[in-house]
Amino acid sequence: MNKVRYISLLLILFVHMVHADRSKQALRAIEKEDYDKAKEYLQRSYDKDSLNPLVSYSYAKLYVAQTYEGQDLDIANDYILHAFLLLPNRTEAHTNEIEKADLTLQSFDQLKDEIDSLAYMRADTLHDVAQLEHFILHHGTAAQVPAAIAQRDSIRFKEAEVDGTWQAYQAFMNAYPDANQFPIAKIRFDKLIYESTLFSDKLSELEEFLVKYPQTPFRGKIEKRIYDKKVAGLQEEDILSFIHTYHNDQLIRRALGLLYHSVGIKKDKLKNYNQQVYKQFMDSVAYLEQLNAAVLFPMYLDHQYSFYGLAGDEFLKGPYDEISRKYLCGNVTEEILEVKQNGEQLLLNRAGTVIYQGQLDGYEDLGAGVLALTLDSQVGAITMTGDVILPIEYEEIKVLDGHLISFREKGKIGLAGITGKVFLEPAYDDIFLEGGFWVVELDGVFGVTNLREILSDEKEIAIKYEEVELINQDYIVGYTEELESLISADLKVVSPDSTLSINTMHAIWVFRTPEGYRVYDKEKASSEEAIYHDVLQNDDWLGLRKYGKWSVYSQNIESEPILNVDSLKLLGDDIAIVFMGSQGMAIFPNRQVVNVNKGEYLQALSSSRRTLTHYLVIKRGEELELYRDGKLQFRSAYDELGFISEGFFSVKKDGKYGAVDEKGRLIMKVRYNAIGEAKKGIADVLVDGKFGAFNFDDKVLLRTNYFEKLKPYNDNILVVKEENGYGLLDRMNQEWVRGSYEKIEYWSDSTFLGRKNGKWELRAIYTDEVLIGDIDLFQYLSNSQDKKVIEISVNSLYGVYHSERGLIIPAEYNDIYNLGSAEQNLYYAEKAFPEADYYVVVYYDDRGEKIKSEAYRSDEYESIVCDE
Repeated sequence: MNKVRYISLLLILFVHMVHADRSKQALRAIEKEDYDKAKEYLQRSYDKDSLNPLVSYSYAKLYVAQTYEGQDLDIANDYILHAFLLLPNRTEAHTNEIEKADLTLQSFDQLKDEIDSLAYMRADTLHDVAQLEHFILHHGTAAQVPAAIAQRDSIRFKEAEVDGTWQAYQAFMNAYPDANQFPIAKIRFDKLIYESTLFSDKLSELEEFLVKYPQTPFRGKIEKRIYDKKVAGLQEEDILSFIHTYHNDQLIRRALGLLYHSVGIKKDKLKNYNQQVYKQFMDSVAYLEQLNAAVLFPMYLDHQYSFYGLAGDEFLKGPYDEISRKYLCGNVTEEILEVKQNGEQLLLNRAGTVIYQGQLDGYEDLGAGVLALTLDSQVGAITMTGDVILPIEYEEIKVLDGHLISFREKGKIGLAGITGKVFLEPAYDDIFLEGGFWVVELDGVFGVTNLREILSDEKEIAIKYEEVELINQDYIVGYTEELESLISADLKVVSPDSTLSINTMHAIWVFRTPEGYRVYDKEKASSEEAIYHDVLQNDDWLGLRKYGKWSVYSQNIESEPILNVDSLKLLGDDIAIVFMGSQGMAIFPNRQVVNVNKGEYLQALSSSRRTLTHYLVIKRGEELELYRDGKLQFRSAYDELGFISEGFFSVKKDGKYGAVDEKGRLIMKVRYNAIGEAKKGIADVLVDGKFGAFNFDDKVLLRTNYFEKLKPYNDNILVVKEENGYGLLDRMNQEWVRGSYEKIEYWSDSTFLGRKNGKWELRAIYTDEVLIGDIDLFQYLSNSQDKKVIEISVNSLYGVYHSERGLIIPAEYNDIYNLGSAEQNLYYAEKAFPEADYYVVVYYDDRGEKIKSEAYRSDEYESIVCDE
């Protein structure tokens, strides 16, 4: 009830003095349209008894009268409602008065209906929402309220329709959730709000949309758009995030497939996933993996092809009219097979599922679950499960770094993801990888970026470098005409803007600027603000000069420096020579010191392979002093010292070489023309134009009458070249095979392959036994530590020799090749009878046992023979 009207009513009810009831007369006066008289009677009645429902009824009758100039339907409604409040507590006198006025309780209802009807008619005639809502609020029990609500909802819905925006429909639904038009508004809202996302290509906005509108009927479409963007870069964390966030079974299966074919599925990283979907997927993967592990070979029977496993069992559905000719050579390990059946070209997985059907010249497995399809010199791409990535309309397609697919169109290169989402339009001359950096080239100028930047919605690739050079996985240098920039993995330029050159050879990197040198600790990714006038480095020392003095650091700039050094020289990879005034010191990596004088000859000795020991030679007078990690080892009067191995050194005197140990004791006489650095304890020597060797482990001089440097056969035996050919000599100077072979090849530690007089033989090293000889040619079919198998040719016929089983196929076939793998052989042996236009093919297993044989005419033979 309106507060003002209610207060007025109370004033009317309580101000007057009690008079005799005149309600009946008031009602007659209202009928006669004598409203002044009616008001006078009513005032008296109210003054007499304010709780009489007949008085409130009569007031309502007054204010509803159509000819009454003070007509007010709202006041009339307030009075009749007040009458209804009084009726339950009426007295017998009140009832008598109602009856005397020829009224019943139904009369009260009828007056209420009349007031409601007139109020609704007024609101409906005006077609005004405010009036309708006023009616609904103040006449809540009226029979016309549903009609008023419907009328109001209709007007508001038409207004939303005129506006036509999702915001208008949303406002309508929020205001009128029970409206009949709500379902239509919801459909239109969902469609419009979804269409508003079509203009967004940002992953964050799509994900935010589903958070705000989780019940959208277009959720599946939006999840597909999120999937296409989120997983396109084959980043494990992005794929897992999609699996854990969304519950679209179809897309989760595809996401699991991407994981499987790219980085692999790690179950411990999968959380909150649909157990049933995961189990079904892993069951299918396990089955497919079992099928993929089999090595296949084809057979041609009754003018059709079938695939078989190496055990001779038929594999895969079929038979097929045609297969790719590359399968004829066996060792079929491809997970996807090219066949033709009933005139249609098909790509099948090992379970027989068709993943591509249509015209095709061929395909290539690019890795990361991507297949490149070729047709009429154009290329497209699909996934291993048959989802189209790029249509067959490009000039070239590659997979880069197992994450993105580069494609060439009209000579320009772009980048797409596994879902076909294009991240870089084809606008570049080249896109390639340098470590973890992605480099784009346009008109001979380069830009540097990374995978995360490429995958982002907002990317900016500055193309400004004339050249780039990878330093390591975390840094790359970009070169302009005058300056160099060191770029970190997060694409920050960590060198000063004015850097002229960058030295990255040692642990601490150095930037040269017009003002001087600045140093950068790559391990801590931090740069010093200090500017130095000069920098010296080797593997163990760093020297920084400022204001004429050097600070010398061991290993890195975090160590305690040697300060106020007047001059610095770095010797070899590991020794620092410092002078403070006239006092000089040679400092080793262990901080041991040897005093030195200006003008002395200093030489660092080291291996070509870095060791943990460090040697220094100082010439003093006629002697050479050898120091190891700061400790004197010996003095000698030789002309030179050189490194042979740990604890052994070459010495030179009067142009000849010998060797001493770390105490300076002579190990080899000084009589050789040259002594090399030892490898596995053996050093080459040259004397009088002939080659030999010295075994420093056992201090044994090997023979020195060979025509070439000795070459290792294994850890114990060396191949030597004598006048009549090659032989074998062990580390203890024992000759096991005289030099009579034209060539020696390794077979085992106890057996070798040797060629003599143009024929090969397999011979024992420590006995004279020849296991097989008279071999014209051979080639390996398997070559591992556990098993060696060779195809041999004897008088133009072929057989197979096995390292453990000997001759498993006699040399009596026109051709033999391995249809199996290197681990498990399966042999195709062919014998030709050209006079009869007939070919017999025998299949042997890994042990040399026959498993199948077939005979072919020449036209059939061409359908089965390997072209290689």
